Parts: sequence; C-alpha cells; structure tokens
Amino acid sequence: SSIYSLEEVNSEEFKGRRANAGSVMDYLPTNWNVADGEVQGDYAMIGIGPYDMWAIEFGYTFGDPNKVLERVGEPEHVYLTDEDTRGPDPLARRYDWSADPHAYARSTMRLVEQQRGRILTDYVKDGDSWERARKGYLRTLGMQRRMIDMMANWVGGTHVNRVKKGDPNTGDPLVPVAADKQREALAFLIEKSFHDEAFGLSPELLNKMTIEKWSGGMRGESTWPVVEQIGATQGLALTLILNPTTLSRVYDNEMRVAAGEDALTLPELIGTMFEACYAELMDRPEGDFSDRMPMISTLRRNLQADMTDRLIAVATNKARMPRPVRQQCLFFLRELEGLLSDAMEE
Repeated sequence: SSIYSLEEVNSEEFKGRRANAGSVMDYLPTNWNVADGEVQGDYAMIGIGPYDMWAIEFGYTFGDPNKVLERVGEPEHVYLTDEDTRGPDPLARRYDWSADPHAYARSTMRLVEQQRGRILTDYVKDGDSWERARKGYLRTLGMQRRMIDMMANWVGGTHVNRVKKGDPNTGDPLVPVAADKQREALAFLIEKSFHDEAFGLSPELLNKMTIEKWSGGMRGESTWPVVEQIGATQGLALTLILNPTTLSRVYDNEMRVAAGEDALTLPELIGTMFEACYAELMDRPEGDFSDRMPMISTLRRNLQADMTDRLIAVATNKARMPRPVRQQCLFFLRELEGLLSDAMEE
C-alpha cells in the first residue's frame, strides 16, 4: 500500500480507473478522504495492482522468466511478506496506507477529531440510548491507538528490500529509516498520547458515556473508567518505544548510518520522551494552583508516574534492557531528581 500518495488515490486520474495499491493481497484500510485530495477516491481496491500483474506475467510468460525478474527494482513492485510484519520495516504493516503513512496517520486523526465532535449531536439521535455515545467514543479511541501503534514502528526502523546481488536498479537490502522520519513519528506519538487535548474529552461527553443494563449490552460500570483507559493508551505509547526491541534497533542503527550522517540516537530518543513527559517540571507554569486546579493534570500525573516506574525498572535492570539503555535511564532519573528538588524548593 506504499506506492501511491493519498492525493493520487483521491484524484480523478485514479478514481474508477486505477487500483489503490500494489496488490489485492495487501491488507488495506478503507480510503476515507479527509482533506487528502480533490475528490473522494475509491473506498477500496477496484481491481488487481501492478505487483499482481507482474506476478502473473512471471507465472505465465512464454519467454525467459528471468527477463521478467529484472523489473524487481521498479517502485510498483515493492514486496514484503506476513513474516516481515514482525520485523523492523515500518512499511510492512497491515492496514497502513499510502506512500507516506505519516500523512495517513494525520488524516485518520482528522477523521477522529471530526467524528468526536459529532458524537452528541449526530451520532446519538433522539430516542437512542446514551450508551451509543460511549460506543462511538471507543471507536475513535481505537482508531487513535492504531495510529499510535503504526507510527511507533518507525522509531528505530529499517527498510527491508527483497533483492539479490546483481538485480538492476536496486540498492542495499537494508536501509535505516531516515532520522527525520523517525523524529516525525515520535512527535506524532507524543502529540497524540501525552497531552490531555489529544483525547477530546469533556464533562459534557463523559457524563453521557453510560451503558445499558441488559444481557446483550456492554459490560461494566455505568461510568466509563476515563483515567484508567487514557492511562492505558499512554502506557501503550510508552511500551511501544521503551521496549528492548525498539531501543536495541535505535542503538544498532547508529552503527548502520555512515559517519557524519544524521541519525536518531539513544540519548536523543530517551531525552525527547523525558522532556515530553516532565515538561511541567522543566518549564513550570505560573498561577494559583490547588488540589482542584493542580499545576499538573490528572492524566499527565499518571503519565509521569508510569514513565518514572519504567525508568526505575530499566535502571535497576528489572526490565532486562541492554546496558547502554540502563545507563541512559539512570542519567535521566538523576535529572528528574534535580527537577523535583527545584520544584519542591519553590
């Protein structure tokens, strides 16, 4: 699904005329145009893609099939398998979309924000149970979590190319993801999971997110556990970055990038997460604060507590991380101690 941009798919040139992706065998999301082109393109594949045509040509050619294989370097013939979805290539993902998945993630979040704004006015109609508000919000939260998960895979990523020595118009089989793309993905993850406004919640909405008490309905308490659920989303974001696989990939990629070229380093990654989590301690806001109006919101305090627990677990080797990661986490714990001491003195 990585060969065409959203603007191309949502254009007159493509609509009803060309397939949206390289192959019908890809796992594709629905194409919702939210400011991603001049027209609403086809919602799904309308035929086979260029990779499918190439595979058919190879299977049914009467000539030398090696001549067909020489076209492996054409961009439309990019190929990865289900096994690659567990690997380092962020483009080997089910249900990602377009030549720029970052643009797709932003587009999806525009759709999330649009639909959240309509839950109480349009999604729940007169006569409907208010349980529908809860269901509607949970659908948007699920979309948000999927985009966070999709973007996290770019951090420490490496593009995998299934090519052989001597294949024309091909490069290395392994190419580290560009540092600016990794930073863009990390910024998206922080923006859409660390900040209160990312979740579009208000007392007006929360006080309508109930459930019906009948055997076929939703289970649980009538009140939606907002702090627990948002904390779970923030915890997901932390786990997706601060895990042994991702951190090892970031550290290893420093060796794969030529000297003098830009690379996302381990200190930069953990430092960026640290600054995003403890921003209020680093640049303390002014005002009169109280238990009811704290300097740091409930959701942000939960995030900070979770981050602190993880830093401690890594630094003390309970999380079984590589040594360089442990050293970095110990460094930032000392930084946190200093920030807390300064805050308490004031």
